[in-house]
Amino acid sequence: MMKFRKLGNTDITVSEISLGCSGFWGNARFPERQAADIIHTAFDAGVNFFDTGHNYCHFHAEPRLGRILKPLFAQHDRSQFVLSTKAGTIVPSAPLVFRNRPCKDFSPDYIEATCAKSIQNLNCDYLDIFQLHGITQDQITPALIDRLSNMKERGMFRCLGVNSHSAADLLYIADHPDLFDMVLLDFNVLQLDREPVIRKLAEAGIGVVAGTVLAQGHLVAGKIGSFKSTADLWYLARALLKSTGRQFSRNAQPMREALATVENLTPAQAAFAYVLANQDISSCVFGTTKIKNLSEILAASDQSLSAEVRAAIRNTFEQIPEKISA
Repeated sequence: MMKFRKLGNTDITVSEISLGCSGFWGNARFPERQAADIIHTAFDAGVNFFDTGHNYCHFHAEPRLGRILKPLFAQHDRSQFVLSTKAGTIVPSAPLVFRNRPCKDFSPDYIEATCAKSIQNLNCDYLDIFQLHGITQDQITPALIDRLSNMKERGMFRCLGVNSHSAADLLYIADHPDLFDMVLLDFNVLQLDREPVIRKLAEAGIGVVAGTVLAQGHLVAGKIGSFKSTADLWYLARALLKSTGRQFSRNAQPMREALATVENLTPAQAAFAYVLANQDISSCVFGTTKIKNLSEILAASDQSLSAEVRAAIRNTFEQIPEKISA
């Protein structure tokens, strides 16, 4: 049974498990019929929170999600959906390696134009959550804040968020709850050092959504390096090319072993259950191209870990020599 939580001090209630509509799910090589099956299965299981990004999957994910949601909007009230997207990244996908050319634009005109296009792509009249994708505190200008306030007043979005993995920028957001309503950050059992930042955000009334809960797949034995589909090759490339993926790879083995000892839960479910035990987390984002994997994670919403298991996971984290959180 899916459970729900309040998103910070907003009036939005989100499912504990949210669906990330990105990665290979949004790739043009992944059949749209199968992508729709993922959305329908999640919605039927109680998921109401769908997260994507304007530039995701070479700008393909947003329109795909909009096409799939359009008939659902005709059958269900719009209030049953929490739609979230991101703006500010101007390249076709998040950079896997260093780029010499600019990849961000947080000018007021670009941000408003992107928001308007996202609303069009998603076939909705407004966004529930509009996130600034990877913005830093020095890029948050008075002109941008004024424009965003005006956009919110005009009903383009209900709440403003930031997708960031920088502790310094997350702490800045915690200090400005008058400007921001939520954050999406990376948080998993290999990054428990994130907890003080998460606590400060929650105390400020900022809704906290956790991504990368399976550490890009490195917490599940055999997930990275298994070649059963084209999607597996895509995720392997991400794991190898992204610096955080290589960090996860170097440090995941002891945690994989700890998660594998949890009775009656799969390692992936145990990883989600641990994060969801933190009441400062409003929702955990999960993306997949496989119904089997989705069903496995959806079941984690109704699971809990014993004090002994939580202590074992914490102890395993404390033994990791390399801290991953920025």
